[in-house]
Amino acid sequence: MDLSPGLGAPAVVEPGGLVDVGPLTIGVGGCVANTARAMVRLGHPVTVYATVGDDDLGDVVRRGLTGSDLIDAHVRVVPIATSYSLVIEQPGVDRVFWHHLGANAVVDGTDIVLDDLDLLHIGYPSLLPRLVAEGGAALSALLAAAKAAGVTTSIDLAVVDPDSAAGAVDWRALLRSIAPGIDILTPSLDDLTSAFGLPRVLDLDLAEQLADELVSWGVGVVAVSCGSLGVALRTSGESRLHTAGRALAPLAGEWADVSLRGPATPLTTLRTTNGAGDASTAGLLHAVSQGAGPALALQTAAASSAAQISAMPAEETAFDADAHRPWVLETNRPPARFYRGGAQIAAFRGLPDAPEYTPEDWVGSTVSVRGQEEHGRAVLSNGRSVDEAVRSAPREWLGHGHVERFGADPKLLVKLLDAGQRLPAHVHPDAEFAHRAVDAAHGKAEAWHILKGGSVHLGFTEKVGRERLGELVASQDTGTLLGMMHTVDVAAGDRVFVPPRLVHAIGEGILLVEVQEPEDLSILLEWQGFAIDGERDGHLGVGFDRALDAVDRSALASRELERLVRRAGDAATGLPSDADDYFRLEAQDVHGEVELDEGFAVLVVTAGTVTLASFGNADLPLRSGDTVLVPAGVRRPSLRGTGEVLAARPPK
Repeated sequence: MDLSPGLGAPAVVEPGGLVDVGPLTIGVGGCVANTARAMVRLGHPVTVYATVGDDDLGDVVRRGLTGSDLIDAHVRVVPIATSYSLVIEQPGVDRVFWHHLGANAVVDGTDIVLDDLDLLHIGYPSLLPRLVAEGGAALSALLAAAKAAGVTTSIDLAVVDPDSAAGAVDWRALLRSIAPGIDILTPSLDDLTSAFGLPRVLDLDLAEQLADELVSWGVGVVAVSCGSLGVALRTSGESRLHTAGRALAPLAGEWADVSLRGPATPLTTLRTTNGAGDASTAGLLHAVSQGAGPALALQTAAASSAAQISAMPAEETAFDADAHRPWVLETNRPPARFYRGGAQIAAFRGLPDAPEYTPEDWVGSTVSVRGQEEHGRAVLSNGRSVDEAVRSAPREWLGHGHVERFGADPKLLVKLLDAGQRLPAHVHPDAEFAHRAVDAAHGKAEAWHILKGGSVHLGFTEKVGRERLGELVASQDTGTLLGMMHTVDVAAGDRVFVPPRLVHAIGEGILLVEVQEPEDLSILLEWQGFAIDGERDGHLGVGFDRALDAVDRSALASRELERLVRRAGDAATGLPSDADDYFRLEAQDVHGEVELDEGFAVLVVTAGTVTLASFGNADLPLRSGDTVLVPAGVRRPSLRGTGEVLAARPPK
C-alpha cells in the first residue's frame, strides 16, 4: 500500500511540531501492482499473485487489485500487517520511501501456478526476504521451475537500504548465482549502485558497464534505467536467448548481441515519479510479448513511463508502434479539382503522367476535401489513415507539448501544387469567420515554397469599397480585379506567406510546396474559365453578401508586401515571421549529416538523394520528389547525403 501525503513544501520532522499538508493519496503500489496496472493500460492482461495482511489495508489492496477486468488477482491473506510505504515526495526532489515489510516477509513464491504462463515477472526481491535468504535458494528454485515450464522470467530490483536485512545480502554473489535463470532484468541505476555498494550517480556509461557485467553472468536481457538520461540495453547471444522461454525465445535472432541507448520521452507535465520505473518495465515486457524488436521495446518502455509520470488518461497512453517510425507517403491527389494541373507533380515525383485536373497532392493529410469525404485523407503504406492514427494516440504522433497546447489537432496540411493554369483570385477566411460562418475549426493561412517560378498576385494596391468589390465579383470583371492587385515575380527557393483574408492568385506554370492550416476553405472572387460554378460553389454556402466579409479590402502597402515574401538568397531558411503562429517550414540543405528536430513533421525532398536515419528504425533512402511523414515518436532523426529537404511542422 502506498500512502502519499500532499506536500507543498519540504517535509519537516521536528518533535512537537505541527506541519500542514495536503490530502493523502492512498493506492495499491509496489512493483507487482504498478507493473500490472501499467500493462493493463497498454491493453495487456495479467495474473497477479500477492500476499496481504488481515487488516484494513489488506482489504484496500484486494479491492485495488480486482478493479480491472484485465487483472486476474490471486491474493493470499496472512495474519500479519499489510506491507505499506509512506511515499515522501517533496517539491523538486526525488522521492523518499518509509517502508514497512509486513506480509511481504512471508512471500516465497510457492503459491504461483506456472501453467499456461508465457512470462513471469518477479518484483523487488530485496523486499521479499524469504526469496533471498540462504543465498537466494527460494528465488533460484522459482526461476528453475519457471524455466522448466518454458516461461520467460523477468525480475525488477529496488533500492537497497544498507541498514536493513537486505543490505546485508551479498547482491553481486546472489545475482551472479541466479543470472542464468533471469531472462529479463530491468533495474534502475540506483537499484544497482545501492545493491553493489557503489556511489549514487546518474551516469549512463556506468549503467552500460553494469549491464554488460550482468549479461556476462548469464542474464539474457538487461535494461538499466537512468532517469532523464534514458535506458542502457544490453543483451546476450542468440544461443542464450533461445532458452529464454515462450515470450522471448522466438525473438532471439533480433534481440541477440544488442547494445542500445534508449532516450527518455520529453514531458511538459510532471505529476509524480512514483511508479515510473515499474511502468517502464511494463512497457518493455508488453513490447516483448507483442514481438517487438529491442529499439521499439525501449520506446514502448519510455512512453509507458512518461504516461505514469504525467498521469495521462488511459485512452491517451496506448502504445502505437506506427508512431515510432517514419513513413514514406504515396501520392494523394484528389480528382476533378476546378483548375488544371498535375503533370509537374508527376514529373517531380517520378510518376506516370497525371490526369489534367489533379493539380494538388495532399501530403500526410488528416482532412478531406470540403464536401468530398472520400478524397483528401492520406493513407500509410499499411492501409491505415493518418487521421485515424493521430486520433488514436495523439501524444505519440504529435508530441506531449503539442497536445497540451492544441489537443489532437495536427494544425498542419501540406500540399504539392501545380498551377497548370492561373488560379482564380480568391480568399481564405480567418478562424473567427470560418468558425462563425461554417463551423470550421480553423481558418486558412497558407505559405508557399516555390519550386518553379512565375508570377503571383497578392493583396490590393488600393483600398476597395465593399460595393465595388461586389460589383467586380458579380460581373466577373477579371481584368480589373487582377489590375487592382500587386503582381510579384517569384523564383525557385522563394517563400511567400499568405495570411487569412488576403486576396491572392497563383500564376500559370508555378510548382510549389504549400503549407497551410488543415482546412479546405476558399471564397472565389472570379471563376470564369474554371471548371466550377462559382455563383453556386464559390462562397462556402453562405452567399456572397456574407462571404465578402471575409475579404481584406484594405490596401497592402509595399513594406507589408515585402514582409510577406522571403527571397531564396535570404540567410533565413524559414518562412516570413508572420507565419509562426500558424505553421513552420524550413529548408534544410544537406551536405554530409544533419540532425533534425524531434516532433511531428512532413518532409519533402526537393533535390538530391538523402538517407533518413532514426533510432531503432532501418535507414530510409530518399530521392527528389519523395515525401515522408515523421511522427513525434520518432527519436533522433537525421539526414545524410547531398540534397535539399523541406520540413513542414505545426506551430510551436
